[in-house]
Amino acid sequence: MFDKYISNRMQSKKKNSQKGFTLVELLIVIAIIGVLASIILISLSAARTRAKEVKVRTELKSAMTAINAARFESEKTLMEITGSGCSDCVCRDIDMRGLPDSHGCQWNWNHAMTKISESMKGGVNGLSELQRDPWNSPYAIDENEGEFPGTCILDRIKSAGPDGYLFTVDDIGFQIPHSEDFDHC
Repeated sequence: MFDKYISNRMQSKKKNSQKGFTLVELLIVIAIIGVLASIILISLSAARTRAKEVKVRTELKSAMTAINAARFESEKTLMEITGSGCSDCVCRDIDMRGLPDSHGCQWNWNHAMTKISESMKGGVNGLSELQRDPWNSPYAIDENEGEFPGTCILDRIKSAGPDGYLFTVDDIGFQIPHSEDFDHC
């Protein structure tokens, strides 16, 4: 009789036991999902930053190609083409992100690109579209070649990078090799 009671009691417990998860199990699953979501968001953010950097490098290389073609075709240094020895000087020590189009930094970039395009007989398609980097800062150009007689300083083209300030560790840019006719270097 006692065996029958235990047997009935066990069957009763099996029938009454609910199938489901405990609160602790649910909290563990939610925590794991949160950690995975964080990892994914961090990865996406890093990928987005790399994509912006690649875009900047591509656009600056396009501008650099146009500059080299303009120097070759006009037989002038970049400084002679743009009429400036430091188009980016007005951009230094300021947060360039979101500067108005009327600011000297943007105006100097536009002027330099216009002069580069004009120095080529057929102009340059797409050069005028290179206005701002993905962080909304104007691109910058520093015309150095031939600036000081007897020196071999290279021209530079750059983006201020994510922080919006020139001459910081996150700048993205290139030194433009000397032009063919600049032979004293």
